[in-house]
Amino acid sequence: MPIDATHLKFYRSQTVSDTAANGGRLSTVEIASGVKNNLWPDVPQSERTAGSTKYRKSFLKVAHPDGLALIDTLLFVETPTPGGDRVVIFPATQTDTQNDLTGSERVYGGGWLDANAALGATSISVNVESASDAVFRNGDLIRISDKTTVDDPAGAAEFVRLAPAGAVVWNGNKATLTFASGQSLANAYLAASTRVASVIEAGTLRASADTWGLSSANGSYNGWSGSGNPPSILVVDAIGGIEQTWTVTFTAAGTFTCVGDTLGSVGGGTTSSDFAPNHAAFGRPYFTLPFSGWGGTWGVGDVLSFKTHPAAVAIWQKRIIPPNTGSLSGDRVVIAVSGESE
Repeated sequence: MPIDATHLKFYRSQTVSDTAANGGRLSTVEIASGVKNNLWPDVPQSERTAGSTKYRKSFLKVAHPDGLALIDTLLFVETPTPGGDRVVIFPATQTDTQNDLTGSERVYGGGWLDANAALGATSISVNVESASDAVFRNGDLIRISDKTTVDDPAGAAEFVRLAPAGAVVWNGNKATLTFASGQSLANAYLAASTRVASVIEAGTLRASADTWGLSSANGSYNGWSGSGNPPSILVVDAIGGIEQTWTVTFTAAGTFTCVGDTLGSVGGGTTSSDFAPNHAAFGRPYFTLPFSGWGGTWGVGDVLSFKTHPAAVAIWQKRIIPPNTGSLSGDRVVIAVSGESE
């Protein structure tokens, strides 16, 4: 079964606040699409009057039961806010918090086509909410769409690469974008219905493990005893997998416990059966450590460690509310994803 839209889920970070601790690791709280206040709170009049800049972190997770990877993953602001505020996005790490941000991060965002664009055109002009965000840069991949919604079968959408130099010329809040050599529009677009966005290219998303460590005089795992290529048979579950450093410590010959660096103890196992600690929120294992990998002799105090990464990519959303912004009850932003199933 290939990856489809039902397997692509957005999740909150563990901390959602306006403090330095905002952000952090992937949580188990899914962001329901189209639901009011699913990530951002309402804005009181005092905040609209004074203006503000706030951040929220979210994760795109490829929750496929068979662990298939999402290839050529692209994230973008599909539809900018209709209100006087604006939301831009930028890449995050699996663990960073608002305290790690500098305020000078390169951001990605969108705008509206300034004038009708003909099939075969090699440049377009786009109106954005603020040129100061500089959401378009040389060499960017951009998305152009006149679809009513991101997955509407009607309408057109395409991705085009900008030139590596001299691609972006600003005139106020209008950016004229020149495409890379050999690039041109495959469709014609009307200004009144067309959005244009710069794109975060996130690559291939799949759960994984790395940063292996081994402390044992006579033990090995999958033939690995601490040097050379590390084991490759551990399976990180695409649904249950998390960002975590795991330490497996032997308490007796053939018996061990397992502790995560933030999660704590997840129980223990033996070298005679697969070890697959359960992620209770999903009823799926964090990972599976096959018993067939154990080799040699493991004694009391011997340690095997490794780090797991979820099948997820993290982004920050940055919301800027200029001073004296008017109210709008139906304000929203649409963040979307595109990719190919493995």
